[in-house]
This record gives sequence, structure tokens and C-alpha cells, in this order.
Amino acid sequence: MKLSEAVDIYVLRRHAMGQKFEAPAATLRAFSRRYSNSPLKGIAPADVKQFLDVPQTGPAAWRRKYGVLRDFFTYWRYRGKLNAVPLPPPVPRHTATFVPYIFSRGELRLLLDAVPCCQRRAACRTSAITLRTLLLFLYGTGVRMGEALRLRLADVDLDYGVVTVRGTKFYKSRLVPMGSDVVQLLRKYLATPGRWNQHHQPLFQSRQHKRLGHSTIDANFRRLCILAGVRRSDASSRQPRLHDLRHTFAVHRLTEWYRTGANVQVLLPALSIYLGHADLHSTQCYLTMTPELLSEASRRFQDYAHGGTHEQWTGSCSVD
Repeated sequence: MKLSEAVDIYVLRRHAMGQKFEAPAATLRAFSRRYSNSPLKGIAPADVKQFLDVPQTGPAAWRRKYGVLRDFFTYWRYRGKLNAVPLPPPVPRHTATFVPYIFSRGELRLLLDAVPCCQRRAACRTSAITLRTLLLFLYGTGVRMGEALRLRLADVDLDYGVVTVRGTKFYKSRLVPMGSDVVQLLRKYLATPGRWNQHHQPLFQSRQHKRLGHSTIDANFRRLCILAGVRRSDASSRQPRLHDLRHTFAVHRLTEWYRTGANVQVLLPALSIYLGHADLHSTQCYLTMTPELLSEASRRFQDYAHGGTHEQWTGSCSVD
């Protein structure tokens, strides 16, 4: 069996199992193009290492590709097409040092104020009202940008204040409740004349009534940050990203819980489910410590240390 044939069969079978598999399939096809005429049994660990060690491949990408190839070769090993899995030794696990950017409420106001100027050009595919609504929707719900851009009009129930997020990162769908302010925001947005006449149309659409793409919104957001003067002041070379609105949502929610005396230990699992995370650890990675959050947590501990009861320390169980 040739490598290219093995890749085609493997990808088809993963798709038949209901998996999206686009990114892993792209990795396998890139590997197949490099050694397309080679038999599957002819692939050696040195070949795999050469593929993994291409320039400008960071540690995270290296490990991701390594995992894709490991699963692929293991699959054929169990089916008797390989005598061994031809992989080089894995590199030591990389400890991520990147810290997401948490927008202050003042910075969020600066971004919103700069939207009309940012979208003034006729060449912009995204209108000012669409970009503004999308930014507030991402901050107000904490959904991933890809999830928001895939939403259709039929996925939005303003009467019940719920959106249905389909085909998420972990191949599941979930219901995301919206606050009254987000519901009013969408009502105003959907009142824009001449945009929606079919339930299957995208919620966030271009001036040409097409679904917006990641690259378009990312370019708009980078220009918006420059116009608003919102940028990192630390040593990181990574400037604020649109995905950081999701991190900001989580941190601001936790800060508000501390401020109102809510039971954070009980509410964290609820936040994890709301964000669509697979486990609580994934949510904890989102909770970057900020001065405001640290201040609220310290105040809560001081209240407890100076004679507060256990109930005062844990707070109530209600979600506001």
C-alpha cells in the first residue's frame, strides 16, 4: 500500500465516523505530498522528523503534527500494515508562556468608539453596525469567533434569549443563554433593513450578505486596535487578539462573582459548561490574573480572615 492511498483511506474513515478532521487531514495530505510515491512501509523515522522540522514550526505546531502522524501510523500498525510506528522521539513538552490580553472596560469603550472610523472605507466588507454588534456579542457571551460567524438567523431565539451553537470545537452543540443587554443588542441589529429574509442566512454577514470569514474580521480588528490605541505594554510581541474577548469575558465574570460575594467554587463548573470547555482545567487556563481580579480575591480572603463565616467566604449559589 502506498502512503497516499493509506492517507486517503484513513481520512475517509475518520470522516465516516462523523469527525470534522479538516486540520489533521491537511497535515496528512501535506506529509503525503512530500513522500507520495513511497510505500507506507517505506516511511522511516528520519522522514517523519524531516517533515516535522520544517522552518518556522513552533513547539505547539510540532507536537500537534506529531500527534496526527502518531495516530495515523498506529491505526495502520493495528491493522497489520506496519511492523512498527515510524516516529522519532518526541520533543520535551513546551511550557506555554503566552498570556492572553484582558481588555479593561475603558479599552472596550475605546474600541467601540473607533468602529465608525475603522469601517468608513467603502472597500470594507464589514459594516460598522455589524462589527460593533459582533464585538459586543463576543464579549457578552464568551463564544468563540468561529462559533459566532457560523451562527444562522434560525439559531437565534430572542424570545427565550438563547442561541444554539452548532458544530463546536469538540463536535458538540450547546445552548448559550444571553443577557437582556445582548438580546436588545441583537434586536437592534436585526432591525437593520434589507439584510435577512431567510432563516438559513448567516447572522453576521458582509455588505454583500455573505458569511464573514476569520481573515476579514481579524484584519478589521487589527486596524481597529491601532485606531483606538489599544496595545500591549508588556514585553510580549503578540498584540491583542479578537479571541482575547473570550478570555476577557471569563475574567470579568469571575471578578464580578468575587465582587458580589457569589460562590465561585460552585459557579466555576457552570462557567466551564457555558464556555463549551471539555473540562474545568481548560476554563482555569482562561482565568488570567488581573489587578482587579487579584484585588477582589484578596478582599474576599481578608473578610474571611478577619472573622467572616464560611458562608461569607463562599457566597451564594445564585447566578446573576
